Amino acid sequence: MNYSHEPVLLEEALTNLICDKSGSYLDCTFGLGGHSKKILENLNSDGSLFSIDKDSEVKEYANLIKDERFEFQVSSFSNISNLFSENSMDGVLFDLGVSSLQLDKPDRGFSFMRGGTLDMRFDNKSGVSAKEWINKASEKEIADVFYFLGEERKSRQYAKKIIIARKDMNISSTTDLAELIKPKGFQKKHPATNIFRGIRILINNEFEELKKGLISSIRVLKNKGILAVISFHSAEDRIVKNFFRKEYKNFFEDINLKNINKIKPSKQEKSANPRSRSAILRVGEIEYVS
Repeated sequence: MNYSHEPVLLEEALTNLICDKSGSYLDCTFGLGGHSKKILENLNSDGSLFSIDKDSEVKEYANLIKDERFEFQVSSFSNISNLFSENSMDGVLFDLGVSSLQLDKPDRGFSFMRGGTLDMRFDNKSGVSAKEWINKASEKEIADVFYFLGEERKSRQYAKKIIIARKDMNISSTTDLAELIKPKGFQKKHPATNIFRGIRILINNEFEELKKGLISSIRVLKNKGILAVISFHSAEDRIVKNFFRKEYKNFFEDINLKNINKIKPSKQEKSANPRSRSAILRVGEIEYVS
């Protein structure tokens, strides 16, 4: 229970998200509750906050919030419109990526900085683990995931290394995988960064979940409601940007999504919280067309 988390772009998210202190809000990525707690602090007694997270381990942290205005459920982005009524929310917030809780637990397998089982599932009670996938996937499948999801230019080279290594070993830990793709004398960014991200995105079907979550969030937002999304890498942000600009029109004929803000962390935040360096907050406002 001794985990700390510094929410990224916290003040900027709150300022843009909360348009009515008596309103209803949805935090789609509870994590360790950093954004949720601050949203509650900024609502009055008539306001309400609903939070979800796909990771069932998060529930014990959500249960620590003793507030009648707050409700938590274990669920995924794609289920939002099944959990909440249409036109019921004044604001919806997504803080994408991996939480500190997940990164700091070696047995979850999200970080190559800590030796642990190669799992990477947000919901570690269902689905295929990274360990299962990396030991069964074809060379082409692995290369495609590294390239298209991890944006790794040396995808084929690393995929080939894995296929060769699999002949003599079962790749079962984060250390096994990280060591396979670590060249001698690398500097700055560890080459495993893109590889781990690509596998994680695949295992959790993150891009499809995000797309479905964005669509569902518009369904549950009221007129003039706010959609705020914090992303951490270019492929993720590209999905959000394209959705905000035009793709939402493929699903909604009577709604405009006005882009009202694109915000990056200040120099001070980047210095104090290195995790924030690549973050982008995009904010849109729902407008019903009569």
